[in-house]
Amino acid sequence: MSDLLLTPVPAARFGLSADTFSACLGYTTDSLPVFSKTRIPVINPRHFFTPGHCRTMSLWWRLSKGEPLYISGPSGSGKTSTALQFCARLGMPVVSVTARARMDRRELIGHWSVRGGETVWVDGPALLAWKHGWVLLINEFSAAPADMWVSCNDILEGLPIDNEATGLLVERHPMTRVIVTDNTRGHSAEIDDGFFGRQIQDRSVIDRFWHLRMEGLAEADEAGLLEAETPESLRSHFRPDTLSRLCRARAKAGADSRSAANAQAIGFESHAVPISFRTLTRLRDMILATAAEGGETGREGLLGLIRTAFTEALDCTARETAETLLVTAIGRIPGDLRRSVRAASDETEAV
Repeated sequence: MSDLLLTPVPAARFGLSADTFSACLGYTTDSLPVFSKTRIPVINPRHFFTPGHCRTMSLWWRLSKGEPLYISGPSGSGKTSTALQFCARLGMPVVSVTARARMDRRELIGHWSVRGGETVWVDGPALLAWKHGWVLLINEFSAAPADMWVSCNDILEGLPIDNEATGLLVERHPMTRVIVTDNTRGHSAEIDDGFFGRQIQDRSVIDRFWHLRMEGLAEADEAGLLEAETPESLRSHFRPDTLSRLCRARAKAGADSRSAANAQAIGFESHAVPISFRTLTRLRDMILATAAEGGETGREGLLGLIRTAFTEALDCTARETAETLLVTAIGRIPGDLRRSVRAASDETEAV
């Protein structure tokens, strides 16, 4: 620890004002060894941090005393990306693992392996984080059985880890943190939302966490991010105003779908399915690429793209609802995009 330098990271590093939250201590990356530097997530300068989410994460980072953070929310709401981008701005190395149904504690601690004819111990994600001061990121937390996490109470409390395989007791590095992400809140199966492979977690486990709920971006913020993150290879073909219209229309469809999903609770097979930012991004790129290449941009062409991007995975009722919502919102914009490509081409030829 004495060789590692810490530095205050202000709110401005997150694209927010100074009154949003107090500065958090992160690593001065030049002081880190090379194997730690390679674990620091790459900063995405366009990632959008909401003040509320950042304030919660800042409080947790500064005050948690080793308690973990539980980030829950629907698919595509930015749980993992926000955790990674928060760590990126703090210069924090991250070691991640995805929970699964047959997971056990040993996968986090490590295992014996034969290398060069010798049996050697290989640290697992938890021991790496404990020894080197990294963030342990556990995704899909409730996919693992409840008794698995009960057996990991020492990890969730930030206590020293007793490695029974080697007989060593590993103290937690002062900078080590644990973040978990999940679609559910852990205390409910939430079957109506379609998360069938999840386990109800023990109340004593859930009580050990700080909690942050992410429902996705506000409509205007989502539209701005969709536009900002449009690849330049696609953006360059179209007029900015037409591209903005497409992004606003998709963001409205996403917001409307989430409102409809929250208003219904009539079983998964007929439940309105929220359209995630991930899906909207996929559909954006498909529409722009099709228009730039002169493909079909009428109603049937748009429906084909929507089905490939999202709705072919839904049951009949949810599929029809989502397709109607998206086609209504997007309307004739793909055709306008195609015409803007032609106009740009004509202008180039004229010059």
